[in-house]
Amino acid sequence: MESLPVLKVLKHGVYCALQDNGRFGYRNLGIPYSGAMDRHSFLYANQRLGNNADAGELEIFGQGSVFMILANCVIFITGAEHEITIDGLRFTTTDPISVFEGQILKIEKIYAGARIYISIKGGFYSTPIMNSISTLNDTHLGPLKKNDIVYKISGQTKDKKSLAGIRNIEINKICKIPVLPGPEYFWLSQASMDVLESQYFTISPTSNRMGYRLFGAPLQKINQQEMLTSAVMPGTVQLTPDGQLIILMRDCQTTGGYPRILQVEEWGINQLAQRLPGDDVVFQIFV
Repeated sequence: MESLPVLKVLKHGVYCALQDNGRFGYRNLGIPYSGAMDRHSFLYANQRLGNNADAGELEIFGQGSVFMILANCVIFITGAEHEITIDGLRFTTTDPISVFEGQILKIEKIYAGARIYISIKGGFYSTPIMNSISTLNDTHLGPLKKNDIVYKISGQTKDKKSLAGIRNIEINKICKIPVLPGPEYFWLSQASMDVLESQYFTISPTSNRMGYRLFGAPLQKINQQEMLTSAVMPGTVQLTPDGQLIILMRDCQTTGGYPRILQVEEWGINQLAQRLPGDDVVFQIFV
């Protein structure tokens, strides 16, 4: 596939990585889905440039990333509410942006949310591993580093699958997460079930792309039975032995041994991806 160098990483900020929709069909080998944390914003960014639904993008967590433009191109930025500069000039547009060779693009500030997505006309490119260019932390498929060169696909046409109707995600002050009862939901005491629907849980600083740990009043099981290691997936909410919760995210493992008391719906995972440590979430359970 023909590709063209378009960006040089001058500073990677907190976290900067290539992502697509993920790596599917390998969970039997213990390989997670990975892919864009906020899949809705990812799809919206590709839609705005007429790209394939799975075209590669940059996922950036936090502010401070700086890039040199190596070739004239068109980009679109969405996700968290942000401020960027190009050669020091502030841009706040919600439209695609034409950038030119030699310009410096900087992610100055994140006002609300956690992750921004940069799409490029044609899509970013890297050598696929297991049919995906998605980064997988703690492996050789790690995030971008200073002086890395990022490539784009040349001459890609629009996907036949329509992306019409996708809109930018809204980052609401109160994060209500729609969930369904998990397989071990009824292991909880009635009092703990009540707490689940009424309490705000706080995202821990130790949260990452594998999972979000939550702080809250400890939940209780009606007995101390243990479960066999079973399948888990992004959105599975596990109950740890100390009564706290972990929401598994895009890079999560494929099996686990903690009770699966809830399952977050896809929209909820996207909302969680735009939350920071210290933010509060509340569950909306549909039984």
